[in-house]
Amino acid sequence: MYPMITEESFRDEAVAFLEANATPRSEEKFVWGEGSDKVALFDEKARETEQRQLEEAKAWRAKRFDAGLGWISGPEEYGGRGLPASYDRLYSSLEARYEVPNQSFFGIGLGMVAPTILAHAAEETRARYLPGMYRGDIVGCQLFSEPGAGSDLASLQARAERDGDEWRVTGQKVWTSGAQYSDIGEVICRTDADLPKHKGLTGFVVDMHAPGVEVRPLRQMTGGA
Repeated sequence: MYPMITEESFRDEAVAFLEANATPRSEEKFVWGEGSDKVALFDEKARETEQRQLEEAKAWRAKRFDAGLGWISGPEEYGGRGLPASYDRLYSSLEARYEVPNQSFFGIGLGMVAPTILAHAAEETRARYLPGMYRGDIVGCQLFSEPGAGSDLASLQARAERDGDEWRVTGQKVWTSGAQYSDIGEVICRTDADLPKHKGLTGFVVDMHAPGVEVRPLRQMTGGA
């Protein structure tokens, strides 16, 4: 159990960690007309480059987590520190001053999937996934959109049916950012076709490496995928 700590003491702890493990960013002045003109929302990376950056990002998250800085406001029973959310914001503002590996690989998993698991999943599921997600060992994605259901999510056709003590999921999802390197996915399926379309929907956590799960790239007009 972590003791309560003042923001000033926490700041000192975070700065000491960052000074020992990262390089301060150099001061760069913004000059109109200079710098990159890149406006792409998603990078088109070679698979080898993406994998290397992912491993670097995982190593940084693991180092943070093991130092007690991986899930600062999270419940202690799942590897968090139990501090106020303001401490999370304080750490983020401090880390932004240092050169650290790209953490966008965890954006959807920690920003959307993990909070859903914490709020709605069974205790066993929380304990199974949350510590690993915040340590960077497990990367998550969202499996919502389908060929015929995007903004109107209630039109989805993917189904989940009982198969003994398990559920069998069938269907197709598209535009799943990060699916190619994710370990788990939060999938929304129709579990009761007799109810109105905005009801009868259930969320599941699926193993992205399980038999029957196939991840295929969507080729874009730029040639990337």
